[in-house]
Amino acid sequence: MHRYLLLALLISAPVFAQEQLPREQTPTPDEMAFARLPQDLQQLLGNLPARVALQKLDYARQNLIATGNAGYSHDQLRGTLETVLDPRYGYGAVRGVSAGAMSFPPLSPLVPANAFDYR
Repeated sequence: MHRYLLLALLISAPVFAQEQLPREQTPTPDEMAFARLPQDLQQLLGNLPARVALQKLDYARQNLIATGNAGYSHDQLRGTLETVLDPRYGYGAVRGVSAGAMSFPPLSPLVPANAFDYR
């Protein structure tokens, strides 16, 4: 009986000692990418976890590209990111951009103009 007790103490002592040591955490790739962002964007996204912040930033970039601003400036990106984060606009709402009155419905150049007359 004493042997089993001694064996249990010998096995459990290193386990308890390892739990007491402070563990150094290495930053995740998302945290490293967040740290490389400009300071003003870090301040805008500072209250979000790193992964969510990067997703919001990518969403803002995609919206800029989708609205025809492929060569956007830093100020445009910051403005769109502020709009995405603003709770008044709802989740992920951005300002719409219209191509004009003739763009609805969006037609493919492969569809003849009279294809919708017979419907």
